[in-house]
Amino acid sequence: MKNIEFKYSSFVSGLLILFTFLLSCDDNNLEDDMDITNPYVISYNPISGVDGVALNSNLVITFDDIVYKGQGKITITTDVEDAKQVFDVNDANITLSNVNRVMTINPQDFLSGRNYQVVLDKGIVVDSVGNRYFGMPDNEAWTFKTGGNAGDLVAPELVSMDPMDDEAEASVFAIELTFNEPVKTAVGSFIIYDADTDTAVHTINAEGEGVSINEEVIKVSYPAPLAFGKGYYVQFESGVVKDIAGNSFTGITDNSSYNFTTVTGSGTELAVHIPFDTDLSDISGNKFDAVLGPTATAEVTFESDATRGQVARFNAGAYAQLPVHPLLRSVSAANNFSVNLWLKLAGTDSDPAIIGNKDWGSGGNLGWLLCTDDGHEYAPGNGTEHGWIVNIASENRMDWRAAEMNPQAPALSDDVWHMATIVFDRVNGELSVYIDGVEFSNTTIPTSFDLNTVAGPLYDVANDYPITIWEDGTGAYNAGDDRRAAMTGLVDDLRIYNKALSAGEITALLNE
Repeated sequence: MKNIEFKYSSFVSGLLILFTFLLSCDDNNLEDDMDITNPYVISYNPISGVDGVALNSNLVITFDDIVYKGQGKITITTDVEDAKQVFDVNDANITLSNVNRVMTINPQDFLSGRNYQVVLDKGIVVDSVGNRYFGMPDNEAWTFKTGGNAGDLVAPELVSMDPMDDEAEASVFAIELTFNEPVKTAVGSFIIYDADTDTAVHTINAEGEGVSINEEVIKVSYPAPLAFGKGYYVQFESGVVKDIAGNSFTGITDNSSYNFTTVTGSGTELAVHIPFDTDLSDISGNKFDAVLGPTATAEVTFESDATRGQVARFNAGAYAQLPVHPLLRSVSAANNFSVNLWLKLAGTDSDPAIIGNKDWGSGGNLGWLLCTDDGHEYAPGNGTEHGWIVNIASENRMDWRAAEMNPQAPALSDDVWHMATIVFDRVNGELSVYIDGVEFSNTTIPTSFDLNTVAGPLYDVANDYPITIWEDGTGAYNAGDDRRAAMTGLVDDLRIYNKALSAGEITALLNE
């Protein structure tokens, strides 16, 4: 009898202990321990059966629970076998977001007008306790149709190249590829090889900032200039270039289909010479051609002038940029240079930039610049303190101001042709500014001529702004104010030298 009582007492005690333990358990932990539900898809984007899906669309899957990448594949198919795409779920093109409930697939662009189907493998995701996605139910399909013309199955054709194949005077800055129809780029690279060593000089992301597209034309800009007088060839894989329907250009994968030799260079101290007769081309021998600024709102046009012949008109909102190259940077006090150009412009309010390589938002920013300064008010001896300015800044700032010279310099913006010349004789520490072949200075103002105070780089080392005509180096200063943006005028015969021009050389330029 005692044994029975003892066993009953022990049983009751055990039940009490178990009941107390269960009460003390965390509800959430208990739920997790008992979670046996597999994650499932609650929505697809694009929704199944939809028509007109954009060719560059991502695919988005939303799950009912927080999930993590598991193992398996995601397969995208259409009736064109070459357009099939298969992704391992752990591919970088597949990401999870929104507290790990949303999966985004970034495929290559789809073909136009095609029916697509997407299949998800079992186990591509798991929930927090390891329950696997069971795969798509037998009665469920994820399908959609892309927009566009399904009849376009013809690959784009390359119709011209600049420089041409085997060209002997190629630019050191970029290539342009022209196709027979509008094109786009996809995943991949344009690779520039040294023809002598077969080593890659530049690998340029086809979808990066170095590649721009204008309908049929793809421009590939090098991240740094090529060397003068060297041989190169270009390669890019099939599929890097596609037409709008998604058909792939075959690519160029050998070392003979597209090769060229870069221009040998001027071989002189003349770095830039743009006559502005019919275009913005440089005839110095360096091919430092200017281009219309990327944010310009008007074109540079060309016309015949009674005094100067063929000239460029910089309309309000137009500006041009020279390429960025070591020959166009003054790095130290050993780097002399000179700028000479002809100008005809009417006076305007404020201080719009005419030419320079700096951010004119502050005169203390690195670089140099020529601007008019309330030019509509200025004439020598009329009491105004404006006119035109040459600003320079490195570790210090210096300003040559027309109204401060002795005697005062003539007006630059009086709607008459003038030749402006700026000589940076950094070796001898002297700035010289000329108008129409005559130098104007004031030896009592050292900050107007003493280049020893700006011994460092005369360009923005961080931003490396290009030399820009009719704007500052950013391309935004004149545009930022209606008064400055209204400036229009004529420009002719820009020359930039990597030396300090002598007074005799300047006179010769005036008399040409």
